[in-house]
Amino acid sequence: MANQHYKKKLIKQLVDILSGEINLSRDVIHYIDSTLAPASGDQLVEFLMDPDNCEAETAVELIFFPDEAMQEKIEPILAQTGFSPEDQTEIANLLCSKNLQVKLCFPDHQSKVPLTVPESAIRQLIARLQLHRRINPQVSEVIDRFITDTRAARRVRVKLRNARIEQSGKQADFLCSLVQTLYGKSDEFWNSLDFAIDLMEQTDPEADMYEALMAHKQFLIKAIRTAEKNQRALQSNTVEALIMRGINISSVNTEEARNSIDRIDRISISIYGKTEFLPGLEPSEQSIDLDIRNKEDIASVLRLLT
Repeated sequence: MANQHYKKKLIKQLVDILSGEINLSRDVIHYIDSTLAPASGDQLVEFLMDPDNCEAETAVELIFFPDEAMQEKIEPILAQTGFSPEDQTEIANLLCSKNLQVKLCFPDHQSKVPLTVPESAIRQLIARLQLHRRINPQVSEVIDRFITDTRAARRVRVKLRNARIEQSGKQADFLCSLVQTLYGKSDEFWNSLDFAIDLMEQTDPEADMYEALMAHKQFLIKAIRTAEKNQRALQSNTVEALIMRGINISSVNTEEARNSIDRIDRISISIYGKTEFLPGLEPSEQSIDLDIRNKEDIASVLRLLT
């Protein structure tokens, strides 16, 4: 159970969020215009409060879906104490009882429409905030020690809290090494962190992370080769003709796949001091951005070449 002091602080922070202003993104506005097409702000509120309107239910979910900016506001509280599923339910019930009203702000920054926050939106929001998830203590200590920028540290914690899995011991070791070797030393840190979290979600918790990186690199190389082969086939055949011949048309974005291979190499060299050139791509197509900035980076390159 959470410390009562921190529970009260969290409730106050959530009340402030849900009784303040929510800026509607252009994507949300696009969905509202294409499904509900309200003639005015008042009509939008009327649609959103209709419990039988399926499109409105989806719009409410989009409006109150917590983004990283919202989560960063409450992360300092979550980092101080542990919340249980029972705490989560208690907090949701208390917020539902307050009849909170939020202002929906449109992109023009002029129109503001008051909306009573639906109970369903509160409960979904609380569930998505992952209040009961604890960041691995080892990872948390490394974040505190190596990421001195407060906002950056919060951002890392939020990304880990949003992950679909809690990290195993081996994955925690991997994350600690990633933070220590890449934060502040590479402009690619945030992309590398997102990639690493996504890879861990797809990997056996007890797998060797270097082997997992190389296996994923091999998968990407095969995907690129298949996509290139399909592209050549499409130059002299229609999509329908290829499908009739039992050929599956790859939807892989080869540029994104190559960027992922670059990240794998950067992570592998930074953490393990090595990577592997795998069959399927020419060595020239497996280029590595060494990102040399100091003597330690030079030492890593020498270990790689020897």
